[in-house]
Amino acid sequence: NRAHGDAFAEEIEDAVRLVAFFPGAGTFYSGATFPGVHRLYLQKVGMHLYYTFDDDEVIVRALWGARRRRGPRMKR
Repeated sequence: NRAHGDAFAEEIEDAVRLVAFFPGAGTFYSGATFPGVHRLYLQKVGMHLYYTFDDDEVIVRALWGARRRRGPRMKR
């Protein structure tokens, strides 16, 4: 929805900032095809941010609608 583009961008930016400082903030996602995937629910936009992290970096793997019946297909 173009009318809510700013809210979308702000929530994504806030989520990325949060996982950059607190990578363990999300919940472990057991539906991934490889280990270590976490997800964070973005309430305003109704989406999940899927990511992995280690001591050096956080990698955003997907942004996916929370209402979908399955999670995203992710490759390493």
